[in-house]
Amino acid sequence: MNEQASRGRNRVPAGFGTVAAAVCAVLYGGSALAQQAQNAATQTTPPGPLEEVVVTARYRTENLQTIPIAITALSSDDLEQRNLQNVDDLGLTIPNAYFRQPISNFGPTETIGIRGLTQVDFNYAFQPTVGVYVDDAYHGTLTGSSMDLVDLERVEVLRGPQGTLFGINTMGGAIRLITKKPQGDDTGYVEATYGERNEVDLKAVGDFSLVPDALFLRISGVSKRVDGYGADLDFTCEMNLLGTPQLAGTLPGSINPRQGNGCARWGYGGDERQGVRAALRYLAGSNLEFNLEADYSTELGEPPVQAFLTRLGGGGPFDGNSGVFGYDTTVVQPTYGTCYTCDNRMLTGNPYTNYNSYGNIVTGVQYDPYTHFHSWGSAGTMDWGIADKLHLKLIATYYKYTSVWDNDSDGTPFELIQTPNTQDHQQYQLESQLTGSEFQDRLSWTWGLFYYNSKSRAYSTEDFVSFNLNFVSDDRFTNENKSTFLHGSFKITDKLSVSGGLRYSDDSNTNLLQHFGLVVLPAPLDYGGKHTSYNAGIDFAATDQIFVYGSVADGFTSAGVSPRPFTANQVIPLPGEEVTDYELGLKLDLLDHKLRINSNVFYEDYSKRLANEFATECNLPTDASPGTPYFLAGGLCPAGTPAGGTPGTPWFAYVNQPATIKGFESELTAVPVANLALNLSVGYNELRGKSNDPTSVIYLDPSVHFQPQWNASAGIQYAFRFGNGSRLTPRLDYFFQSYATNGTPTLPQRMPDDKIPGYGIYNFRLAFDSPSGSWQASFIVNNLFNHFYWVQLGTATQENGAPAIGRVGTPSVPRQWELMLRKTFAGK
Repeated sequence: MNEQASRGRNRVPAGFGTVAAAVCAVLYGGSALAQQAQNAATQTTPPGPLEEVVVTARYRTENLQTIPIAITALSSDDLEQRNLQNVDDLGLTIPNAYFRQPISNFGPTETIGIRGLTQVDFNYAFQPTVGVYVDDAYHGTLTGSSMDLVDLERVEVLRGPQGTLFGINTMGGAIRLITKKPQGDDTGYVEATYGERNEVDLKAVGDFSLVPDALFLRISGVSKRVDGYGADLDFTCEMNLLGTPQLAGTLPGSINPRQGNGCARWGYGGDERQGVRAALRYLAGSNLEFNLEADYSTELGEPPVQAFLTRLGGGGPFDGNSGVFGYDTTVVQPTYGTCYTCDNRMLTGNPYTNYNSYGNIVTGVQYDPYTHFHSWGSAGTMDWGIADKLHLKLIATYYKYTSVWDNDSDGTPFELIQTPNTQDHQQYQLESQLTGSEFQDRLSWTWGLFYYNSKSRAYSTEDFVSFNLNFVSDDRFTNENKSTFLHGSFKITDKLSVSGGLRYSDDSNTNLLQHFGLVVLPAPLDYGGKHTSYNAGIDFAATDQIFVYGSVADGFTSAGVSPRPFTANQVIPLPGEEVTDYELGLKLDLLDHKLRINSNVFYEDYSKRLANEFATECNLPTDASPGTPYFLAGGLCPAGTPAGGTPGTPWFAYVNQPATIKGFESELTAVPVANLALNLSVGYNELRGKSNDPTSVIYLDPSVHFQPQWNASAGIQYAFRFGNGSRLTPRLDYFFQSYATNGTPTLPQRMPDDKIPGYGIYNFRLAFDSPSGSWQASFIVNNLFNHFYWVQLGTATQENGAPAIGRVGTPSVPRQWELMLRKTFAGK
């Protein structure tokens, strides 16, 4: 391990703290395993039917079964029993969710999408399509959105556009993390977990009364670490270990493997994180409450696991990677007597290892391979019951993070595609929510004002030998959103209601793009715009057990700017995306509250959908405009253009590729007999392009699946109760996703070359609760049968049928077992 990386890893201190097809016949929606989950964690609550699940998605307390929104609600016990530890894990159990772990060139940034509405690019020029909220505080970027699910009251995942109530950029939905408020009851717990790959997790929570009946404090802390499941290999060492030293030529590196560590220099996939959160609650009177929260977290992560499956070069200067080939023939071969593009010597044959150096073996430059992420924030709220049926909530938040990471995505010891990155982000939010009811509670309404302001910086040094590019970028972004919203629900009769909402948003954004040595803007580029979102619905409570609804809602994302220009002309504003969602839902509470089925069907008119296409600029860089993007597929600029007869200038152009998405969702919860709990969910989505011209760049072939069309989850648990009051609860969960595709979207997908296979995995948990309920021990196994699958995978062949160059895949996490012990303090 290099000295810089070693120092970076050691300076983080130890912390403190811490199948579904049968349901398709039913209409689908959102549900939660609420009471049965609580029963499994509370000795004093007798087993029985499912109880009411309370949500606050419309800023007032409502029954999940009588709210006209598709919601998945998960209690803290649901999260524990299913071993859902962070936002990424929620994607396993949410219908039509598409959550993916980071890849090398995206740093600590997740892919989060719902119903086919997904943003994958971490660049600050774009906004998320799914909003993440912590106690109504909006998290404005994809980076940092993979939060730990620690000390939560519940999680609410709202599917479909939620823009009338939830700020900006909730086109695909909203994820609400609702923390536990201080109660001043002297309760708490400490928890320790040890697992495979030297996993050590510590958690602690305490709830105290500072001033009886008035001032309460709740503190939670967590410390987690786990070794990686992959490794970076020293190429020269590995060639010697395999008995083929001639393949390394005279490349520098370790000659002999290290004792007990082979040729590994550092791990892949490991992680260390610590965090602490403090919440102060002040009851100033019977109708007035203040809450103040502050949190800090830090993370030190190893690079993500990445497999290289095909070589970078094909043996000729016109093999599609000529820059890499030229570097090999002019620099590497004359110096070291080896040709890394000529054969497969740079492929390890193991999906969990590669030869990335996170530096340049030729020049000796070495970067820190570890991701460093630090964040802190604070939030204050005031809840005031102005009158019996009038309530005011004020929210003020501040959040800041710094992320430092390096992208090495070429699979070689050379600096072919190398990008050390620094991201800085800070944001402010002010919001007021005035809620009330009129006409003997027939009309319920919410009126609010919202203000959001963020400043972001993306700094990186780009060294792309394959593109003959070397420059420093220092981009500055601002985002300001001012909006007002009004939402109401009116009961026409005791059974029939209508609801609707409007939100007017004014976005003002800027980007000062500075790519020194390539493109530098003299002044910030202004973009943004105004938008009015709407929601309208009707619902009917046929009986106390049957609830149906229909709704239409508009969703959008803020306008952006082209993020990766090669000339100043290519820096142009990009319109935001927009979708109209039509939804019909059915919610059933049957068999004396022992069976709950929530289902919906939806149709989305994705009228404004941005798609990135690699194009060519055939105007000269000195022209005032980049002109029309040409999609040449390796050809030359047409005659008559300023750059006619030449390859022109590369251009990451964006086009509007409109589409429609239709699908359904269903969630089932059941307690057929005492102590037995079942849950089942299924989601299906089908995306189709609107263009019928296969020659058009906006055409989408019907065989394209950007995300899996099917996903499903199922769980079963049974509590064995013993005479002394103790309990043993085994649980089995199954998670499934169908295949996705990775080929050129305008062409038919070739199988299996353009296919990312689907997969299904099982998780197991066995929990023992002591007679008093104060002690719990759990044994957990994730990926029980150690099933291997690809989380992400590049296509196997090029459009011309030749083998793909530099094919990359992200392999699955192997089986992981954990042993957890928890001590709970009952308090008052």
